Amino acid sequence: MTTSRTLLSLLLGATFIAAACSSAGPGAGADATLEPSSTQTTPSDPATTAAPGNATDAPPAAPVGELWRTIDLVDARTGESFTIDSLKGKVVGIEPMAIWCSNCRAQQGEASAALDTLASDDIVYISVDVDPNERADELAKYSERFGFDWRFVVATPEFARSLAEAFGDQVLSPPSTPFILIGKDGAVVDQHFGHRGANELVDLLTPQLS
Repeated sequence: MTTSRTLLSLLLGATFIAAACSSAGPGAGADATLEPSSTQTTPSDPATTAAPGNATDAPPAAPVGELWRTIDLVDARTGESFTIDSLKGKVVGIEPMAIWCSNCRAQQGEASAALDTLASDDIVYISVDVDPNERADELAKYSERFGFDWRFVVATPEFARSLAEAFGDQVLSPPSTPFILIGKDGAVVDQHFGHRGANELVDLLTPQLS
């Protein structure tokens, strides 16, 4: 009899334990000790991810060979800052030069005479010093010494590179007396090397003034 009670007690205890385990559900022991990670990886939203290069509405950059039109230049005589593009509506002559270049000085004498003959406010003549070792203050003294009253600028490395890309390396050789003529619409209408007299320059510039 005692043995029967003992077996019955064991059977009831086992039944109670089984019922308790089934009510907790599978894996309940693991869930009680592990918490889900608070860090979650959220996939990028293609609608809000900016594409490379679309961060601003800046205008497209000028072609490399055309940068000389938009690079800031500073007049060594006056300190005025300008770009070639800002001179649209004027006839623009660009003369690469250097202070030490005797050919340049002779050509500038002819240019001075031609500009005096034409006496036009629609002509902007620019002597561009392409020697990287020369400074703006030296250039200003040079222009004053010889009485040249047009714009003199020292080319930045970027400006010089762009000129060479647009017109060839010889444009950076002052003794070859390079010259670039730009019409009122901003188009290059003449490029040449070699000395030209005052009358030749007058004949070259006059048609662009009409």
